[in-house]
Amino acid sequence: MIAIGMGANSLAQPDDFSAALATVWREAGGCDEVATLATAAFAAHVQAAALKAGVSFRPWMLIALRERSADCVTRSERSLSLFGVTSIAEAAALVSAGPRSHLIMPRRVVGNITVAAAQSAARGERRK
Repeated sequence: MIAIGMGANSLAQPDDFSAALATVWREAGGCDEVATLATAAFAAHVQAAALKAGVSFRPWMLIALRERSADCVTRSERSLSLFGVTSIAEAAALVSAGPRSHLIMPRRVVGNITVAAAQSAARGERRK
């Protein structure tokens, strides 16, 4: 199972999310789920991008993202100071991909969107 996590800055526009998702989708070789911080101002735009792409949307509470923050490989000082998470995109992808998941694409910036991809411990494994 491959999960894509998304974050954004305040300049992000609704169409930016679908464009960023399409980019990371190609590079990750597909996607089963798109995830983000449930309380983020942009969460509805991530949900719309997932719906447009025909994949599940998974909003996560901050506590879940914090549990996987230590597994992130990049560090956003802004994200860390605001949320206590080193990368919203990486942590969301890791949580969605489940226990023992790992990043297959560390956080990268696509315009005003951050994206990351994680794979479950076993390629065919589904999160419960």
